[in-house]
Amino acid sequence: MGKRNNQKKKQKAVEKYKKQLEESLGEVKNTSSSTSNENKATGGHSIDRLLDKAEELIDEFNFDLAQKFCQRALETDPDNVRALETSASLLMETGQTESAKHCLGRAVEVAPGSGFSKYMTLGQLLQGAEAVACYQAGIDLMLKEKESQQAQEMAAACRGETQPVTDSDISSAYCAVAEIYLTDCCFDESAEEKCGEFVTKALTSDPDNAEAWQVKANWLMSRDQKEEAKEAIQKSISLWLPKLQAADAATSSADDFDPVEMCPLPYTARVQSGKILIELEEYDQATDCLETLLDEDDEVPDVWYLLGWANYLHGKEYYTNARHYLQKAKEVFAKIKYEDMELLGHIDELVKELGPDDVEDLKNEDNLEIDSSGEEDMDS
Repeated sequence: MGKRNNQKKKQKAVEKYKKQLEESLGEVKNTSSSTSNENKATGGHSIDRLLDKAEELIDEFNFDLAQKFCQRALETDPDNVRALETSASLLMETGQTESAKHCLGRAVEVAPGSGFSKYMTLGQLLQGAEAVACYQAGIDLMLKEKESQQAQEMAAACRGETQPVTDSDISSAYCAVAEIYLTDCCFDESAEEKCGEFVTKALTSDPDNAEAWQVKANWLMSRDQKEEAKEAIQKSISLWLPKLQAADAATSSADDFDPVEMCPLPYTARVQSGKILIELEEYDQATDCLETLLDEDDEVPDVWYLLGWANYLHGKEYYTNARHYLQKAKEVFAKIKYEDMELLGHIDELVKELGPDDVEDLKNEDNLEIDSSGEEDMDS
């Protein structure tokens, strides 16, 4: 079913290198400041080369070797911001969020007034008001850097280690804050109003940001404005779904088509798109949206389940499709040893309610009749 999302390869790498990564990075914290100061003067370019290689290895899920390059960089300069951020990225890949928080927290202490990325990443690991404050600090830096870029003849000259800030970057940052007011801070008295403010800022920053339209749909649903929410989510998927479908249809070989490169939304966000469409009773669009995810990774039980759920809710004419998707969900669930028993329970409940496929039963009966008539002819 097309390209996988390298999930198996990544999981194996995580399990293999998780423990030794944490131990190695822990040792780096004990590096003496005298050694650090001695190396800082001459190690700048060397550190960049080490981290370039580490990032390349992280992209390849080679966490064992990546951690060695990170370790060497931190031994050279324990307070190098890029080294701390790269190490945090590595720790996040292996599920060590607390250690990642420490790395990012140190990066913020070392360089609080420059580099928005550490704030945005740290915001993902925090909750509630702390996350909002972190995101806001990052947004403030992004806006300053954007102003600086506009004052320069060449945007590339405005930034050193990373690419120029884009309107999409700023818009997505506002989306992250809006999401917090829909989740962690949803019970705050002014949560609805603040969420709306950040949604507006996100769309003002980049009207073509699919993520922003999706967050707006979520916000409108929380206000029970379903028709407006439909318009928002349809606008969101119009910015990426047709491109994926056209590329998929025009591709003769699955290896020539990479959904990750074609779509601005990550896999998990597109799963959420499907959920929103189902909740808004847009079942055909939900199915179209979720089907594209199978080209990327067809071993995610939730996607098969959502496809089955959408077709079940669509009505009896779609029950055959629902059975197929739900059965696939059970097969994948067992294959990857998924642990969401509540999800499995609902799948089993739906399969039981749907019962056997009448079409398949009819075919079997026809086959029996043909076999019986054939035997009678032979007897005569």
